[in-house]
Formats: sequence, C-alpha cells, structure tokens
Amino acid sequence: MLLAFRAIRVEPTLFVVTEGISRQLRVLHVVSSGGIADSMQPFAFMPLLTRLPKQRVKVQVVSLSPGCVRAAVLRQQGVPVHDVALSRARFELGGFKELMTAVHAFRPDVIQAWGHTAQLVSGSIRKRCDWSPAVIWNVTDTIPLAKDAGFVDRQKLKLVAKAAQSTDRIVYASEAAAAHHRRAGYPEQGYAVIAPGVDAARFKPDPAARTKVRERLHVPHDSFVVGMVAPFRPEYDHASFLKGVAELIKTHPNLYVLLAGHGVQRGNAPLMAMIGGGALSQRIQLLGEWSDLTSLFNACDLVCSSALTDNARMTLAMAMACGIPCVATGIGAQGELIGQYGVAIEPGNPSAFVRGIGKILAMPQERRLHLAQSARKYALQNLVYVRSLQKYLQLYGELVGKELIAQTPIAAPEVDVNAPLAVVKAEPPPKKKPIVVEDLADPDS
Repeated sequence: MLLAFRAIRVEPTLFVVTEGISRQLRVLHVVSSGGIADSMQPFAFMPLLTRLPKQRVKVQVVSLSPGCVRAAVLRQQGVPVHDVALSRARFELGGFKELMTAVHAFRPDVIQAWGHTAQLVSGSIRKRCDWSPAVIWNVTDTIPLAKDAGFVDRQKLKLVAKAAQSTDRIVYASEAAAAHHRRAGYPEQGYAVIAPGVDAARFKPDPAARTKVRERLHVPHDSFVVGMVAPFRPEYDHASFLKGVAELIKTHPNLYVLLAGHGVQRGNAPLMAMIGGGALSQRIQLLGEWSDLTSLFNACDLVCSSALTDNARMTLAMAMACGIPCVATGIGAQGELIGQYGVAIEPGNPSAFVRGIGKILAMPQERRLHLAQSARKYALQNLVYVRSLQKYLQLYGELVGKELIAQTPIAAPEVDVNAPLAVVKAEPPPKKKPIVVEDLADPDS
C-alpha cells in the first residue's frame, strides 16, 4: 500500500501530519486548586476545551482537586474529565497511579498544567512517558502568591519556580503576570503572553439594546449612566466607588448608576448602608446577577471597576468590545488592559473616582466617541478568544514539531475594527398613542 506524503487543505483549521496520515493533536489539561480563578475560566480555559476544531484537536482534562474545573459543563460539551485525588482537600495514595493510567490511555502530544500542584506533577508525568510530550504551564494569576500565604504555599512556590526552568513554555495571561513571576524566580526566557478573550460576536455596540434597557429600568433617555458589574465582596471595594459617584451626583443631576453582580440587591444591608438615603439612593439601580451583560453595557455611557485585584479585568474587556470607555483601578493586568483607552485611577480612593469619571464627563462628545472607538478597536485586536486560540494553535505547532497546514486555523468573525461607532442622540422615546375607548352600546336601546 502506497502512503501519500502530502496533506490536502480542505478547511481553515489545524492539520497534524504523521507519516503522511493526518491525525488529531492530543492535549491533556491537568488542573489543580487555584490553577485558574472561576471568574477567568470562561475567558482563558473554557474556550481551549470547547472552541478548538474538534476534528483536529482532541482534549481531555484531569482535575486534581474537587471543583477546580466546571466538570459538568465540560462533560456536557463532550470533553472527558478525570477526577484524581491529589490535593489537600482530597488525597488518595493511588491518585498518581490513577493519573498515569489516564495519561497512558490518552497519550497526549501536549500536557498543559494549570496551578502549582499540576505544574509540579507535569514534570513527573513526562518522565514516566515512553514518548516525549511537550509541557506547557499556564499562569493566569498576576501575583505569584497571596500576601497572607502560609509556609507550605511559600515553599511550594520555590519548588515551582525551580521546576519552571525545565518546562517547554510558560504562558502568562498578561505582561504584568510575566514580570511578577520572573521576579519570583521564574525563568527570564521561554515564555509567551496570551491574553484571555471575550466573544466578539456577542459583545458589540447595540443602540436598540441601549434604548430597551433604559426604558425597562426607567432611566431618563438623556441621563449619563455609569455602570459597574462586580460581586459584593471586599476585594471589589464597592464603598470607594459609591462614595465617588455620590459626590459627583451632587453636581451632575443627570448622572445615574447601574450596579450588578452577585449580592448586589436591595436586601443587602451592608450595601444599602453604603448607599445611604441621599441623592444616590434615588439615582441607583441594584440589578443583582444580570445575565445579559451585552445589553447592560450598551445601556451605559461609562463602565467602572473599583476592584483591589485585577480579577475583574474581563468585565472591562466586554465593555470595551461594546464600545464603552472605562474608568478602573490601574492594578496589574487591569491597568495594562485599560492603557490609553480609558482612565486608570488609584485603588481604594473615592476622590480618584471623582476625578476619573469627571474627566470623562468633561470631554466633548467627539473626544469621548474617539476614546470609545479606540477602546473597541484595541479589544477586538487583542482581547477576543478567537485570537487567543489562534496563538495557542501556533504554540502547539511550534512545540510538537508537526506541520500546520493552515494560515488561519480558526475563522474570526467579520468585524471592521475601524468602523465608526454610531452617535447616540438623546432623543425622547416615542409617545404612546392614547387609548381610545369605543362606546359599544346599542344606539336603539
């Protein structure tokens, strides 16, 4: 039988050629506790498991700790998830043997490790393979270790930094993360930065949604709406944001606030105490867990983040993709994301919000529109998941040494990044026709 040593391009996707016969590239994701924050999974982890071309890339997941991945969602999408007990929360002596059984059954070309434990284990996995899988470490946290980390975690970080020298590639979610980890002892070379991404087909300007949401929430058509989406937790510092907008409302009678997120509701006594009984209480809407963030962002003129960490940065990316400028604390990757396309402010300072939001309010409409357009263009070029997946496919190809037969492995949505945003005019909603009650009485009665 004659083997054909030629690959035929039949579609724009990834092709792996082995002895003339195309086969799937196999990627095994090993995830441990803390490997990827739950808020980042939809942007940095889930697309890699569910959005790559399945006919060319086969994926599996090994979860080393309970609840560290959304196993039910992944299995529903057809992604096998193996639960192995190798964590502080759940540890079994036969856990590593069970892990190696899954590895040998799958025989991955690439092992992708998320989290310190998974990264330490990845080296042991490769040593026990009779083939040579490439090893990639993914780092989504900007700071290598929390300030209140205990002795065990500090020692583990030292081991991880030492083991990082032998990995094939470290992938950081931001330049800020790369800089912090290099200072912690990670290698100066052999890393890549691949930012998480949002769905450009979903998050886009929508003037109709703007009108609909404002009417639904009874927000005046000519108001300037400031929005923020964040769960009510201390690290998101709602107090500083609310104090800042409360001051601005005193001098801007058309300023309204839309606040959404888990726990952001009227029944939350601490939150209601922050709002108080002044003018802010009459100009704020507490929306709770609002599912349609696209419509919510389009209803806003400005989106804010008062977070004391950079875990909320993808909320800003969604708003920017919708063409909405942002004012946010310039911490780590969040400040990197805003850059010159928004206003970065000092964290934990209500006066900084007064200055930051005030700067946007003082801009002429043309300048504000230009800022929004620039923010959207930056988001579409750097913060959409299709771009991230293309970079990962290129990285896989470089590491496994296979031939990639594709210029554009994943088709990106047709979006003109230079298309101007529509100017939203402050027009009153159309008046409803009066209800006419007809007299249906019998004239001969």
